[in-house]
Amino acid sequence: MTIRPIISGLAAALLLGVSSPALAAIQQGGGSQLNYEGADLAAFARDVAFRTNRAFVIDPRLSGRVNIISPPGLTLSEDEVWEVFLATLQVNGYAAVPIGEREYRIVPSGQAIRDGSNANQPAGGGSTVTRVVRLRNVAAATAAANLRGIAGETGLVTPITESNSLIIVDNASNMARLLSVVDSIDVDDSIVRTVQIKNAAANQVAATLQSMLSRNNAAGQPAGVSVVAVDANNTVLLRGDAASVNRLLPVIEQLDTATLSDVTLDTIYLNHADAEEIVPIIQQLLNERPTAQGGGEGANARPATAMGSSVAFHKGTNALIVNGSPETQRMVRSIVNRLDIRRPQVLIEAVVVSVSDNTARELGVQYVSGGGDIPLSAASFGATSPNVISAAGAALFLADNQAGETQTTTQVIDGVVVTTEETVYDQNDPSIAIAGQLVEAAVSELLSFDGFLIGAGGDDGKGGVYGVLLSAIQSDSQSNILQVPSTVLLDNEEGLLSVGQEIPIITGEAIGSDFQGGFRQIERKDVGTILKVTPQINAGNSVRLEISLEISSLAFSTIGAGPVTNESLIETVTLAEDGQTLVIGGLVDSNRRDAESKVPLLGDIPIMGNLFKGQNRQEEKSTLMVFIRPTILRDGLDSDSVTARKYDYVRQQQLRKSKDGRVRIDDVMETYLGHMDGYSPRPQGDEDAPQIEGEAAGRAPK
Repeated sequence: MTIRPIISGLAAALLLGVSSPALAAIQQGGGSQLNYEGADLAAFARDVAFRTNRAFVIDPRLSGRVNIISPPGLTLSEDEVWEVFLATLQVNGYAAVPIGEREYRIVPSGQAIRDGSNANQPAGGGSTVTRVVRLRNVAAATAAANLRGIAGETGLVTPITESNSLIIVDNASNMARLLSVVDSIDVDDSIVRTVQIKNAAANQVAATLQSMLSRNNAAGQPAGVSVVAVDANNTVLLRGDAASVNRLLPVIEQLDTATLSDVTLDTIYLNHADAEEIVPIIQQLLNERPTAQGGGEGANARPATAMGSSVAFHKGTNALIVNGSPETQRMVRSIVNRLDIRRPQVLIEAVVVSVSDNTARELGVQYVSGGGDIPLSAASFGATSPNVISAAGAALFLADNQAGETQTTTQVIDGVVVTTEETVYDQNDPSIAIAGQLVEAAVSELLSFDGFLIGAGGDDGKGGVYGVLLSAIQSDSQSNILQVPSTVLLDNEEGLLSVGQEIPIITGEAIGSDFQGGFRQIERKDVGTILKVTPQINAGNSVRLEISLEISSLAFSTIGAGPVTNESLIETVTLAEDGQTLVIGGLVDSNRRDAESKVPLLGDIPIMGNLFKGQNRQEEKSTLMVFIRPTILRDGLDSDSVTARKYDYVRQQQLRKSKDGRVRIDDVMETYLGHMDGYSPRPQGDEDAPQIEGEAAGRAPK
């Protein structure tokens, strides 16, 4: 049989008759709260045995009364309860002598000393009081050293450094005086001093001071002063009593000394921002930073350039190179930390709807007579072609063909005689040139005429001609244009999307003499949709948009030798929520024009008056609406979602046109981009590209 069962059984036998109210008093939650008033020392030993899981062999002479008072809410750990028990035994003249790992003999202190054990010095008997006091401001070791001199002969003051508490055991008559001294000692008389570090690094100065002060903290001795470095403003915070803090100020002043080695080079790798754009901002701040060398005071103070400081960038690695003092480098890094963040993107989608309906109707009568014995008379109504005067001039010229001379030419071609006849006109006669132009104009107008034309004419055989033309035309044109331009751009960056074509516009023309030679000046003009937009993401996921949208298209009609273009321009600044569709502008236009030209009096005759007038009616209706929707893309997952949606739309369009079920865009994605089965978004967690390790890493806002 081993000694452990024997000792445990003996302890249970010795303490069997002890009541259990004291045990209930110390079991509270995860700790122990000790409150005893006149309790038997043997009963107290039994409670401690159960609470600390230890076995005691108690001497039959063990006797005495225990008074222990703990403030409300103060609980002690198992080790702290054990310390209270040992102190209580000591003041009552007993000691706990270890006889195993967790087994002890409770014997008088004198016997323990005679046996050569590590027993406490014996003390006198009598009623004692034990108090556990938790300190808030002063160190437990310091308070214990001050109290030992005024404790009684049997008193004991033990510091517990883990919880910064004191175990005080003494006579009840002396306990009140000890607690009063504790209250006067446990006060916060420390001060806080902020020291600005100008040349050195605050964290290095703080590390040096902490290393120096740590020597004073050996063996439970307090350091006296707390030192904390604040990197944000390069300062050191000191907290402690005034004398200790003041002793450290000269040391800090000696450490904060500028040397030639303080001007060093530092490289800052940027993760998101453009180094070339950051450099001018930093240079401006360095040049305008007030220093001690600046002249003037107050509002008249002038900034002084940081001496020896410069900032450059390397485009290949997108890095900043800073040459300057540690203070300058800290300022630059602070600026970079705020500017080098990942900016979100914005998908801009616009919908342009343009619907137009144009109707034109024209009815006109033209007649002319003249030449020979017929007096000249002509009337022309409406703007349609051909012009009756051009036709009459051509007829007069054709009727006067005999004015030319007939020339006969004989040639022998491959042994065959070929004879040709040609009418040659006198080129020096101006009427010949004018008549030729009239013929050319009449033929051109007849060939380009679009509509209904009926007429009659001829000559009277005496050199006179006459003619009547009736023209009628109706044209209807309709257009329904739907455009959906879209683009993705960074926050606060301008984007441009241009879709359309270039058409030639004649801007100048020159004709040589006798209508020969000459040249034309042609300018190319963009026709289509041009979208310029600058998004700015605000708080609350709203997006401020600076928009310039130009929409142009070719009209159905032409003026002169050039085409007519329809143009619409919208320039605005608006605010939209993320994903909100907003109408930014529109125009509904309806025009009707009626024109009538007639011969006075004759045109007013009922029915017959229609022969002496022309009518023209035009109706134009157009509707233009522009919608826009911004979508914020904060990370790679948002971008993948939008890309997959657009890709699926294009794929479905190609699938409808495919006859064999093969989609060409899938082949392209697989061949050139390596995507199997079309576009596949990246897995979650891989939305950010690999970053360069450095001080600028991981600063994207959440």
